[in-house]
Amino acid sequence: MLNKRILLVEDNPTDKKIISYSLIQLGLKVIEANDGVEAIEKIYCEKPDLVLLDIMIPKLSGYAVCTQIKSDPQIQKIPVIFCTSKNDESDYHEAMKYGADGYLTKPFKHSEILAMIVELGMAQTEICEKKYIPTLKKGCIRLITLPHKNYTNQFA
Repeated sequence: MLNKRILLVEDNPTDKKIISYSLIQLGLKVIEANDGVEAIEKIYCEKPDLVLLDIMIPKLSGYAVCTQIKSDPQIQKIPVIFCTSKNDESDYHEAMKYGADGYLTKPFKHSEILAMIVELGMAQTEICEKKYIPTLKKGCIRLITLPHKNYTNQFA
């Protein structure tokens, strides 16, 4: 077990189930929240190692949640990856303004979310390469352009 806890903030039950399954298969503990208010509560109570955050969620937007995370010294080092259907490049830049550490557009491949988690140090590269991502090379993710775009802010 990797002993890393991921807070998944997603209001779509199908997306939540698919993403949770991917993370659990990697050996990560998944904590779930359905809206922005619940996400903030769980961040302070659970102290996750990573937040996977939809932008368009009820009660408090993903942008507002990310802003609160990045402005509080107690929790600001928790990486935030937006997982969203907003797929325009301007959406990516907007997310980066709010302090996001990564950006994935839905639908994304199982291997893409795992690769980003490896890049953020949440999982061991060897485990992912062997089980899930045979072509992953550590340190290479900056911009992935596939049928949809995925970004991480880890490398210049």
